[in-house]
Amino acid sequence: MGEVYRARDGKLNRDVAIKVLPAALANDAQYMARFEREAQMLAALNHPNIATVYGIEQGALVMELLEGADLKGPLPLEEAIAIARQIAAGLEAAHEKGIIHRDLKPANIKLTSAGVVKILDFGLAKSAGEFSTASAGGSATMSPTLSLAMTQAGMILGTAAYMSPEQARGKVVDKRTDIWAFGVVLYEIVTGKRLFEGEDLTETLASVVKDRPDLSAVPANVRRLLERCLEKDPKKRLRDIGDMELLLAAESGVRRLPACRISTMLIPRIWARRSAGGGGTPDRLRAASRRAVTLRAHSFSTGPLNRSSRRRNRLCIPVIELRLPEWMA
Repeated sequence: MGEVYRARDGKLNRDVAIKVLPAALANDAQYMARFEREAQMLAALNHPNIATVYGIEQGALVMELLEGADLKGPLPLEEAIAIARQIAAGLEAAHEKGIIHRDLKPANIKLTSAGVVKILDFGLAKSAGEFSTASAGGSATMSPTLSLAMTQAGMILGTAAYMSPEQARGKVVDKRTDIWAFGVVLYEIVTGKRLFEGEDLTETLASVVKDRPDLSAVPANVRRLLERCLEKDPKKRLRDIGDMELLLAAESGVRRLPACRISTMLIPRIWARRSAGGGGTPDRLRAASRRAVTLRAHSFSTGPLNRSSRRRNRLCIPVIELRLPEWMA
C-alpha cells in the first residue's frame, strides 16, 4: 500500500525512504486509517530485523532506506537457516507486542549487503476495489494483498501463495498465520521452488486450503520444522516462532536448555551420578560435568564456596548447548 520514493533528509544528512499514498487515495478515510495504523505499528517495533520508522511528515511515512538483494532461493542450507533465524527474530519481536504481519513473503523481506534481514510492510491490506478481474489472473506470489470479503469470522488478508489456510477461508487469524507464511518462505529459499501454485489466484487459494505440502525436496534437518509450521490446523501448528530453534536442535541431536534449568536440575543429576560421592570442590564438580556432557561453543564456571552457609553458589551458565548421553535421556 502506497508509493515509495528515495529522498534526502537535509537535517540529518542521510538518505531515507518516503512512503506516500497515491493521490487518488489520499482523501479515502479507510486508506488513511490503514496508513496511520502502519505508522503506529512500525514505530512500536524497534528491532534490527524490522525496517525502522523515523517519523511521519505531511502524510508521508519516513523510513530507513534499504538497499540490498531480494530474497530468492535456492540458497545453501546454512545460509538459508541463518536468514530464517533473522526472520524469526523479527517476527518474534512483533508477536511479543501483539502485532501480526499477515503478509509475510519474499517481496516484503530485504537482505542488505551486510547480510542483515529486514522485514517490511507490517499490517498492510488493499481494498476489494483494487482487486480487479485483471489482477485475478496474475502471479499468485506477486499479487496484491487481498481484502476480498468481510465475513462473520473476519477478513481475507494476505498474498495468495503465502496465505495460511485460515486466511484463505476468511477466518480470524493470530500469530500462527505468520508462522505458516514463514514456513512457505523457508521452503522457497531452501529449494528455490514455490510451495503452492495455480493457474490463477483461485486455484492457488484452493491449493493452500486443500493440498498437503510435498516436503520431499527439503533436507531432513529442516523438514520437521517445516512440518510443524505448515500444519493446516493452526491448533497443531508451531505455537511460537521462537520454538524453531528447538526443532532445529532436535534434528541435529542437540538439546538447547535455558541456563536456569541446567543450573537447578541438570548439574545436580550429573553430580549425583558421576561424582565420587560426598563433598568435593567446584573443580571436581566442573570435571564431573565435563565427563557427563559434550559442550559446544560455550563453557561454564562455578562460584566460590560460601563457607558461612556451607552451600555452593549457583552455577552461572549464560548459554550452553549440550549433547546428552543415553543414560540422561
